[in-house]
Amino acid sequence: MKNKLVGANEVVEGIKNDPNFWYDLEHSTESILKWNPEAEYDRVFTPDEKHFLDILHNQPDTPKVEVGDIVTGKISNITKREIVIDINYKDSIYVDVKAGDLKIVENLEKGEEINVMITKVNSSPYEIKGSITELIKMDVATKLRTYYKEKTSLVAYVKELIPAGFMLDIEMSNINITAFMPNTLAGVNRLTVEQSEVLVGTDLTVMLESLQQEKGVYVVSRKKYLKSLIPEAIDILREDKKLDEPKVYSGTVTGTKDFGIFIEFAPNDETECRLTGMVHKVNVNPEWQNKLDQIPAGSDIDFYVRDILKGDRIILTQILRESLWDTIRVGQVKDGVVRAVKPFGALVSLDVETTGLIQNTYIEKSGKTLKKGDNIKVKVVSVIKDDRKIYLDFPKS
Repeated sequence: MKNKLVGANEVVEGIKNDPNFWYDLEHSTESILKWNPEAEYDRVFTPDEKHFLDILHNQPDTPKVEVGDIVTGKISNITKREIVIDINYKDSIYVDVKAGDLKIVENLEKGEEINVMITKVNSSPYEIKGSITELIKMDVATKLRTYYKEKTSLVAYVKELIPAGFMLDIEMSNINITAFMPNTLAGVNRLTVEQSEVLVGTDLTVMLESLQQEKGVYVVSRKKYLKSLIPEAIDILREDKKLDEPKVYSGTVTGTKDFGIFIEFAPNDETECRLTGMVHKVNVNPEWQNKLDQIPAGSDIDFYVRDILKGDRIILTQILRESLWDTIRVGQVKDGVVRAVKPFGALVSLDVETTGLIQNTYIEKSGKTLKKGDNIKVKVVSVIKDDRKIYLDFPKS
């Protein structure tokens, strides 16, 4: 008989050496397997044989194990190749240790209770195979679904930089999950080559971009995580603006346009959040105002925070001075120059960095015809600071 029985080692040597007993036990009806002292059998059992059947009868009723079952047992042996788990059944479960499982094995101890998934049940010879990692992977997949739903961040190790982005490892429950982060999701703004190279070999906090796996890996986003920190970072900026002395910030140029410089920066050294703001051309250091295109992306730059607008738009400056935005009021009459005529109205420049709108309704009522470059007088009818919008009309004659 090849099946193993808990307590069988208590059977005396006489039973072990009695071939007739084992033959009867293997070929008997189920009534013999459940020992009943009152029953009559064709053969008379010795006291030792009765003792063995008592042991067999007292085994707990265990349901038949099947592939896919998840059972709990105790680790009875651990080697570099195999983990043996006793589930109080007629055989233990044998778990093959693969190369990727070594970290899991290092954290296990004999006698420890553990869950295992049945992966194979062989009948001849009888053997039960199981997997710990498959169960852990299922648990990890459940955790990742929760992380995605609740927008929870996790830490990933940047393993490699490839043309399309980064390959990362996420360690969870002692197993490594492979992840991919596209270049476009590595930062709030696209990173320079130098900034990308610096990330390799570091730990990054990221969020799951999608639960859909691409080529067996999860897609993650550092950008999504950094954006989740923006409300807190904006609060820090608002508090800084209450200071008696304007605070000097340092950041990195992410790009330039004819009208200004875009800068990425952190509100302080304690937060990972990266904010983006714009310095209008007239508020750039005078020596660079006429050569913005010569300022390379990745350059370090110092500046002040001038305004925080609706939608977390941040206006920066390198020059501290009072502007039209600090003094403009509803009802004031200003000189302006028509910058452009659009289907919805005329855009009027009030100074080098401030533009207002005369809506078509007011233009039609005035009977005027406007074109680009016209010098006109306008009246301020509305100022929306949070949107940095000014609405204009023509003053009454």
